[in-house]
Amino acid sequence: MQFAQQGFPSRANNGASGSEGVMTMDSRGKIVIVDDDVQVRESLHGFIAESGYEAYGFDNACEALLFLVDQDVDLVLTDIRMPGMDGMELLERALAVKPDIPIILITAFADIDLTVAAIKKGAFDFIFKPYDPAHLLKALEKGVTYRRLRLSELHYREDLERAVEERTLELKKAHELLLQSEKMALVGQIAAGIAHEINNPVGFISSNLESLNKYTERLLTFLATQSESLGRYCPVEELARIGELRKNGRIDRLAEEVPAMVRESLEGVERIKEIVRNLKGFSRADNNEFVMASINETLSQALNIVRNELKYVATMVTDYGDIPLTKCLPNQLTQVFMNLLVNAAQAIQGQGEIGIRTWQEDGKIRIAISDTGCGIPDEIKKRIFEPFFTTKEVGKGTGLGLPISYDIVQKHSGRITVESSTGKGTTFTVELPVVT
Repeated sequence: MQFAQQGFPSRANNGASGSEGVMTMDSRGKIVIVDDDVQVRESLHGFIAESGYEAYGFDNACEALLFLVDQDVDLVLTDIRMPGMDGMELLERALAVKPDIPIILITAFADIDLTVAAIKKGAFDFIFKPYDPAHLLKALEKGVTYRRLRLSELHYREDLERAVEERTLELKKAHELLLQSEKMALVGQIAAGIAHEINNPVGFISSNLESLNKYTERLLTFLATQSESLGRYCPVEELARIGELRKNGRIDRLAEEVPAMVRESLEGVERIKEIVRNLKGFSRADNNEFVMASINETLSQALNIVRNELKYVATMVTDYGDIPLTKCLPNQLTQVFMNLLVNAAQAIQGQGEIGIRTWQEDGKIRIAISDTGCGIPDEIKKRIFEPFFTTKEVGKGTGLGLPISYDIVQKHSGRITVESSTGKGTTFTVELPVVT
């Protein structure tokens, strides 16, 4: 046979049909040989294996295609004319499932037109019969190198796309954080304006109410003394007339309600002052400067700011433990606690309970914020700290509240965890180191 005369060593296979494989140490690549001529296939198989490649021979294209689907193959060397599925059909099917595999066609000069058509359909190269060993070896090396470069390019492209996606996500997150920061700065400006415009009139109201409270006490004391004196010295008829006037004017009721109304008004004024102070404190920039602060006071500040959103859906239960001061960014922690409290309120359907508890354990400050809401399913719980992940309707949530909170806690060398059962509620626990 001409092939053997060209110097290809012959090697026996395991049978006249099916496949045979040779695996070498430190293989240069995995090559599939497809040819229904057993002598050609064995000769190719032996030469390729002795050239340092893993060689796998098949006498039909169907079995070769099944092998290609399951295995990581570097190159296919196939005859064009074969019974059943021929080399052209194998070419099309193989490239459909593994488009990066180089396919080299074995053909005779009489098949030149068919070979050109195959090249147009994606064949990598072709080898004419009779075979030139040097030409074949060069074609194999070129094909295997091409595939590995393609894979390397593909991996590089995937890495690049992943890096671009991660960077885009980081930029989007940074943009949202910048917008959040700008919003907080705007709130700070508004709060400063509110404080300037409200503090003076609130001061007048507070001063007047305190004076009114004192005057009311004096007036009531006088009326009580006067009533006692009139009872001793006033004629009975006059006492009856005064008593009727007292009853019709509801003087006794006024004596009870006016002091209470004044006290409630004073409490309302103090509440206004507290809200303005909290808004100013929350909106003022931290400048990333850690200061000694009370976590309990920071929690109280957050609670005061969002109290209006909580009071209609939940009863608040607070248990502030005896915990030490720690160096922190109090305004940023206020943002964390506000977010957790608002989330707790939104998780409650109807009326429920929100609990705040602080304590010290193992040298750490722990803050637990719990609710009796609907709970978080396990599949969602795994993703709640992912940027832009939200289960809220479009326009009602950015998906950044918890990720930002997570980052802030991380910035404090702390951690935030969640425990939740569907239908039973949720508890977020923030753990912070004690830093002095």
